[in-house]
Amino acid sequence: MASYSMIDNDIHETVGQASRRQFLSALSVAGGVALAGCGSGGDVTPEATSSSGQEGTDADLPEPGERITSARRIGPRDVSDFGFQELWSYRKRQAVETLVSDPRVNEVASNWVASFEAYDPLTNRLDAVSVQGTTGMTVDGGPDNTPFEVTATNRQVAYGLVDRITDELVGLKINEPTDVTWTRGDWNDTQRARHETMLNKEEIWQHLEGKEWYPMVKAAEIITSYGDYAHGEVSNLVYFVMDGGELKAVSGFMDVTGEEPTLLDLHIVNDFAEHPAHRMAQDTATTGETVLGEVPEPPMMQRPQITGPNGFHRIEEPPQEFEQDGWSISWSGPRTVGAEVRADFNGTPVFSLTAPYSTSTCYDMPERNGRNTREWMFPNEEPVISGELIYWDIHSLSLGGPGILGKTEYPSTQSRPGGFNIRTHYHTGAVRNARDFHSGHRFAPYNYYINYQFYEDGVFMPVFQRHGPGYVNEFYEYRERENDGPAQYYLENWLTKPTPGTTDGVETRVFDGDEWQTPGTEFYLGSNDVSEEHIVRFTNPAGPETIDVPLDNMKEVVVVQPKDDEIGQVIRANPENPQPELEFYHPAQYVSGEPIQGREVFFWLLMEAPTDEVPHASGITTYTQLGEFNLSGY
Repeated sequence: MASYSMIDNDIHETVGQASRRQFLSALSVAGGVALAGCGSGGDVTPEATSSSGQEGTDADLPEPGERITSARRIGPRDVSDFGFQELWSYRKRQAVETLVSDPRVNEVASNWVASFEAYDPLTNRLDAVSVQGTTGMTVDGGPDNTPFEVTATNRQVAYGLVDRITDELVGLKINEPTDVTWTRGDWNDTQRARHETMLNKEEIWQHLEGKEWYPMVKAAEIITSYGDYAHGEVSNLVYFVMDGGELKAVSGFMDVTGEEPTLLDLHIVNDFAEHPAHRMAQDTATTGETVLGEVPEPPMMQRPQITGPNGFHRIEEPPQEFEQDGWSISWSGPRTVGAEVRADFNGTPVFSLTAPYSTSTCYDMPERNGRNTREWMFPNEEPVISGELIYWDIHSLSLGGPGILGKTEYPSTQSRPGGFNIRTHYHTGAVRNARDFHSGHRFAPYNYYINYQFYEDGVFMPVFQRHGPGYVNEFYEYRERENDGPAQYYLENWLTKPTPGTTDGVETRVFDGDEWQTPGTEFYLGSNDVSEEHIVRFTNPAGPETIDVPLDNMKEVVVVQPKDDEIGQVIRANPENPQPELEFYHPAQYVSGEPIQGREVFFWLLMEAPTDEVPHASGITTYTQLGEFNLSGY
């Protein structure tokens, strides 16, 4: 493993001053457009994504009935936890299969070279599903002509409503083909120099010469550890290329610690997900007639939220301050850590901050052998991953965004209290508004829903949903594994500053299954210390207000004092203060023996997501992880 020691103001004792300037140049764009986890490279193409614009419909089509028009998105308390997770895994895959089995949809999708699917389970036993893709690509740009204007040709979207009982399409619409254009290569000096150096390498240029191609060359070292290289020493590069009628990715990693970047490895990736929708269509035999024109078109509100208006996001941003179901909510951002939310319940404080501060995305991991996540991922207690690759993903507007999509209301029923969900969405690494990702150019960037669920009985649920693909198919299909553990593993590091009825400090307790404990100092409860009987409790020392957080063996806990030089008190990827970002690897590193009783604390809820446990981890099925905060004394 590479050593990692901070000397004076330098980043690493092996990194020269020129490398530091390159790093800070890359980091300086963190608050702007070009910071890239698998990043955007400064490419912005505004897209109108309001849901106000309705598309034209055929007057001869049947009108959707009440079953369709009254359907709304399902929340986790509409069904069991298992049922909610099952909808997003098995049912999502089944809905896509049903849609591409329609002869007309199949004919369209079978001609695509790249594709993207979206899904929302609805009430009334309906699945909202869409597939979209493009038939080719043209590029205006080249080695001496930047930036690159990329056009994905003949993009079409097929929207379906699937009956969850019969697996029949009860709604269908196919949009007319349209070309979609975006820009790559509007770089800062660091990114441009890397691109020019990499293009001069024969092992890269041989795959691009004479073909349509464009680059995605990053300054992603600010959130990356690769192989034996520490946080801040390696970045990624991707070249998308049309080759023999197929869209492929030339994927590599480069050491950026020297005056010039050094190419570490290179792989050619043919399919960006295990089972992309266009491959599923090509492999599906159809029978019978299409239902297009025989069933209603799915209304805008009954389409997947991220593809509703012509394949793009439907955004209905709520007010930044509002009251509903006993909750008073204010939110800000996203900066780099997702939406930062503050909440009171019945006029009394609950938390002054809750946000998904870091999403640890690990690849090609070793076997775990009963270790907690800190011991498993970072056995040497330094920011070097034990596997082959980690991105400490950030969630921002400029890195694909789009951020907050809207608020879904859950009316109260006999079996469930009323409530609402603030849904946020991030395509970390795509161009802004994800024009590339939604056109099927989705290798390397990610696809997250991060939800803030609030209910009138005093329950708050943070819900993390990962749709893929990132790099997982490269590690599944296109490179030799170095380790014997999971090909991909997530750790969602959700940070909360609890304020149960007070802003003057809290009492922290832990129920271990037998009795309540009152730890005097900062602590880390790893998954090997936790069972389903465990509860973390935060209470008002001078009042009845209490927050209980039940745990299980897929959740870990870190409770620490806020400190000025640590992530939490410091925002992620802050160009004004880069040291905390470079030193960060796992929230447990902040446990240092400081007292916590009667003090303000940061509560990190670490939600594990073993994505290799879903049927198709690289995109067609979703991994869902749920947390729960239960209030009493309010």
